[in-house]
Amino acid sequence: MRRFVVIGLGEFGLTVAKTLVEEGGEVIAIDKDEERVEEVSDIVAQAAQIDATDEKALRAVGVLEADVVVVGMGTNIQASILTNLTLKGMGAKKIVAKAITPLHGTVLEKIGVDKVVYPEMDMGRRVARSLTSDNILQQIQLSDRHSFMEIKAPESFVNKTLQKLDVKAKHQVNIIAIKRKISHVDETGEVSYVDDIDISPSPDDVIAKDDILLVFGDNESIAKLKEA
Repeated sequence: MRRFVVIGLGEFGLTVAKTLVEEGGEVIAIDKDEERVEEVSDIVAQAAQIDATDEKALRAVGVLEADVVVVGMGTNIQASILTNLTLKGMGAKKIVAKAITPLHGTVLEKIGVDKVVYPEMDMGRRVARSLTSDNILQQIQLSDRHSFMEIKAPESFVNKTLQKLDVKAKHQVNIIAIKRKISHVDETGEVSYVDDIDISPSPDDVIAKDDILLVFGDNESIAKLKEA
């Protein structure tokens, strides 16, 4: 079982801690606020109310034994920097830290933080993309450039086979799966519709109206594809 330390139990840190527990990790949660520590105490392996710049206290809760330390504090930039400096000086194995501005992130990188994340900025980008495109339904961003996305099949795709569309060659995008509604009639004659997902579409599969395509590629290529 991998061990994680999460420092800073605001909305971001709390979500990270809970998710790590759900994924089978052993989590030690740290915050200076007593109420936040109490909120998570029944969920994590250990919850501690300590100053995250207190090296002695951090050692006592087992920070150096953790596989990853997540520093979730962000709004107090000074506290974030001091905490990361302390962890780096102690020799923490891997540090993942939240930043709220590019400058904040640059400072953390200079300190030697292994990975800097920008949750507010990332969410802002996702919201903006969802507002500017009715065709994008869901998105999982794998990097700054590449994503998995669920998009509505463009009108120009309807009644054409995947082989004829040749999306990979023409658009540099891979269609991973096709989701569509299929009708189901129960014993009383009532008709209902359920989602059917073809996770291994063949070249002969025909795109139907209202199909949902799970695609993978770089964001720019996908943006062009949805307008095809």
